[in-house]
Amino acid sequence: MTVPIFRAEQESWQRPDGITVINRTAFCRDYFTYKLGEHVVFGGPTTAGKTTLSFDLLEYIVTPEAPAYLAVSKPRDPVTEHRGRELGFRRVDTWPPPPKIGDMPLFGGQKPNGFLIWPKFGDLHTDMARCAQITETLLMERYAHGASAKNKGGVLVMDDTMIKAKIMGLDNSMVTILAMAGAMKLGLWIFVQKPTDSGRTTVWGYEQATHLFFTKGGDARMLARYVEIIGEHGSIARNVIPTLEPYQFLYVHKVTGHMCIVEANNE
Repeated sequence: MTVPIFRAEQESWQRPDGITVINRTAFCRDYFTYKLGEHVVFGGPTTAGKTTLSFDLLEYIVTPEAPAYLAVSKPRDPVTEHRGRELGFRRVDTWPPPPKIGDMPLFGGQKPNGFLIWPKFGDLHTDMARCAQITETLLMERYAHGASAKNKGGVLVMDDTMIKAKIMGLDNSMVTILAMAGAMKLGLWIFVQKPTDSGRTTVWGYEQATHLFFTKGGDARMLARYVEIIGEHGSIARNVIPTLEPYQFLYVHKVTGHMCIVEANNE
């Protein structure tokens, strides 16, 4: 199959198989209709660009009133560090974060668009336990806040979801968020390297998510699981996913059935 060469000035075009390809910036800015409380799944192997795509989407979604809360679970992540800084996220190593005058409107400051909750790393014997405790506190606090009248919503970004579910023991907490927090305008964004053996969060995420993003990679079993998850339009996905270029994603809206390819970031 011949796929048209990407041209930066094009907003969208159609492949020979009829699937529309949309420029990454245009998709994130104009085509991705996200309502606070909706859950999102990013599926694909490591280094496939899932984290980058999530930040590209967050750029047009989060505000100081409804921020992102990105729980980091590894010592270094250049993409998260760089994009978090670009989007005006505040980096903290614990939760709740200590007060900061620069974030207080009363003193002429402005609340951040989001938070990078990034515990300190360096001790093999205690890193995971400490990170798990801080992330669990974040989940509990945001869930409790979601039930309050002052809640305006937000996005919980659980990068490295499998590590959080299975190694940190946060599976039950994340499943509860998936099952209950949509009505609280608290969306959970999860990242899956393979659709099996990743904890119940993966299963519930696929069932509860409104938005699915899948990239090429993995084995036949992974592709078959994606096809099953997508459901009615799975046969289309079976043919499209293996043809994706690096860093392209097949997007599926689980409710409307809308499908398209999100182009690789052209920067």
